[in-house]
Amino acid sequence: MPEAVVDIIRSKIFECHRVYIEKVNMSEINVTAVFILKPEKFKEVATLVTDVIKQVQEHEPDTLVYYAFEIKAKNEIVIVERYKNQAAIQTHVKSPYFRTFSKKLSTLLTKPAEIRAGGFLNGSRSVSRL
Repeated sequence: MPEAVVDIIRSKIFECHRVYIEKVNMSEINVTAVFILKPEKFKEVATLVTDVIKQVQEHEPDTLVYYAFEIKAKNEIVIVERYKNQAAIQTHVKSPYFRTFSKKLSTLLTKPAEIRAGGFLNGSRSVSRL
């Protein structure tokens, strides 16, 4: 893949997080990040995701939920995230391990990550056994 394309994808991943951070103004912030992987890169991305999850667990006490699951049939990995507040998500996206993760990830995807963020739907928070 040409370096110019890699740079565009890399910047879009970071930009998606930045835009959602600015638009979402609530106490707890829920985020999903869907990564559609190049077929031969699944193992590599799975390792990167596992590594960033360990870093989040160790260094981000205000990240309340951070886990991943795979959709093998579509060659996708989805990360589910919940942050205590705006400051927690800022800490996450500015961390050196997240920046390294984003930089590496951009070359392993078929298209930019799909990022969604928002608050709880009224009445939907009552079932949680985490």
